[in-house]
Amino acid sequence: MHVVYDIVLTSAPLLLAACGALISEYAGVMAVFADGCINIGAFLCFAVTARTGSLAAGIGCSAVACTGLAYGVSVLTLKLRANPFLTGLALNVFASSSISVLSAVLFGTRGVLVSPAFSFTGGGARVVSAIAAYGLCAAAAVVLRTTKAGLHLRVTGSAPNVLTARGVSPDRWKTASWCAAAAFAAAAGCVLALRLSSFVPNISAGRGWTALAAVFLGGKKLSGTLIAVLVFAGAEYAANNIQNVAAFANVPSSVLLALPYAAALVMIGAGRRAD
Repeated sequence: MHVVYDIVLTSAPLLLAACGALISEYAGVMAVFADGCINIGAFLCFAVTARTGSLAAGIGCSAVACTGLAYGVSVLTLKLRANPFLTGLALNVFASSSISVLSAVLFGTRGVLVSPAFSFTGGGARVVSAIAAYGLCAAAAVVLRTTKAGLHLRVTGSAPNVLTARGVSPDRWKTASWCAAAAFAAAAGCVLALRLSSFVPNISAGRGWTALAAVFLGGKKLSGTLIAVLVFAGAEYAANNIQNVAAFANVPSSVLLALPYAAALVMIGAGRRAD
């Protein structure tokens, strides 16, 4: 039971990113920008909290900034009829470069950032963040299934003509899905920063892409996505703890840390074969 408990706690950041990616996928938008928003969210959470001493301000600024950035990119994508996959990738590049510049200007380094004002020791941060993550995703599921807004989001990806016939703009809901995915990715970044009590460059470590894999392996369903997230979290847990096993003591740590990505490849391959 202890292992299951740890896996559930470990899954929180990936679950948030996957939930946002699932929302945008319902609207026909692939959230390839999730990695960038995770990194920006984590950086702003650290930077604002370290400067103001207010964690609430850090989390709020992270969510607002990522949502606003996604909104702007979405509007430009739709107005210019650009390829959303490419503009999403461009957002990732912008995130990486802007974080590097801001980190150098504000903190004098592009490396790991630490601050006495951003220190959360003990296991409390992991437990609270996991409860918040699962609560947010449960709330999102309720909204998607029981509200008019949720219905519009789901119809946008599958039958946009139905919305148009009713005088509702599908583009509006596509933009909303960008914003939702960015907000959830920002939350995932905040959780990662809180658990480390610091900011590490490229803190997402590919979780945005893993979240997309979880969505597709889960059949674009919340229950299936949750199962895929827990499998990936189990692989991450194993990668973090397997080095303590004598049989794997001589295996390079880089190989062991690649287990979550190997699990993703295996599951994707199995999923394609099943289809």
